[in-house]
Amino acid sequence: MEPIIVGFDAQSLTGKYPTGLGVYSRNLVRILERHPETIDLRLLWPRNRLPFERTLQRLVWEQYHLVMAATREEVNVIHTPCFSVPRLSRIPKVVTAHDLIVLKQPRLMPPGSRWYFSRWIPGSYRHADHIIAVSRSTKNDLVNLLQINPDKITVIHHGVNPVFTRTTDPHEINRIRFKYHAPMEFFLMVGSFEARKNIASVIEAFSRISNASPHLKLLLVGKPGPYQRKMAQLVKASGLEEQVLFPGYVPDKELATLYSVAAAFLFISSAEGFGLPLIEAMSIGCPVIATDLEVFHEIGSDAVSYLEAPEPAELSEQMLRMLEDPPYRAEFVRRGFARSLNFSWDLAAEETFRVYLRVLKRH
Repeated sequence: MEPIIVGFDAQSLTGKYPTGLGVYSRNLVRILERHPETIDLRLLWPRNRLPFERTLQRLVWEQYHLVMAATREEVNVIHTPCFSVPRLSRIPKVVTAHDLIVLKQPRLMPPGSRWYFSRWIPGSYRHADHIIAVSRSTKNDLVNLLQINPDKITVIHHGVNPVFTRTTDPHEINRIRFKYHAPMEFFLMVGSFEARKNIASVIEAFSRISNASPHLKLLLVGKPGPYQRKMAQLVKASGLEEQVLFPGYVPDKELATLYSVAAAFLFISSAEGFGLPLIEAMSIGCPVIATDLEVFHEIGSDAVSYLEAPEPAELSEQMLRMLEDPPYRAEFVRRGFARSLNFSWDLAAEETFRVYLRVLKRH
């Protein structure tokens, strides 16, 4: 059999600091490119390979230049791993839907982006031949909010990059502790700085237990931006500048070491489509405290310590217990590591390939 020629929209691979969407695309490409005998993966890059600065640029790329590039490459199928589907192309199309958060919380974005993410992208899904949903929670949203036929949707979970393994080398651990000012006891948050992450509640919860240990710290990892600066101002106003740190973007290998020595990973989001940091933490043996979301139960099962609501009082109690109750903490370390074995990028890539085959068979 001749290899399937797949045109892969590479816009999510641009940029210096990969977001969750970029991590998904990079890992899927990494595995699919290992199998040239069955799949001929053609990365379709925007001009200059730079991130789009405006919504209109992205729209023109997806609806015109991406189609032209796919036509030139004579691809059998187009896969848009993030964002919208080219509506006018007759080439079979697969799209990955990560979440529909903007439909539930439309005020999170400025008007132009809000229209694109809440109107255009969901509408474009109806023009896809098949949709990959990253969780059952996202599939349910596609069915219930957009009335998309469930037979048109396949759930394929993310995997864990092999770089996220537990660090045991004492020299490397000491180097990372020194570099990021991470003491013997600290809590860790990882991800984008957005209102839905409830970072202000985490800061308040930390302030309630900051005297539990004279060296206790909170590390908020993520690339700088307007909301990050707002949180930094909150930290300053709370008098926690020496204990709440903003390391910025941390490379995966070094992040794995931070997971390895953190007291717990905090995932106090009010909405997620999947939650890659959750399985990263579990795979390394870092216990997780997270909000009681449907998708977190889907991914974490009984390996996560859940909060009924992202309230500082309840969160501070959970954080303190992780510090002061070693058997309790150890049980979540054990469960988390076992649970993480269910997630594999190799399996995700294999199931994605099957979607390509299914779509081509229908055509």
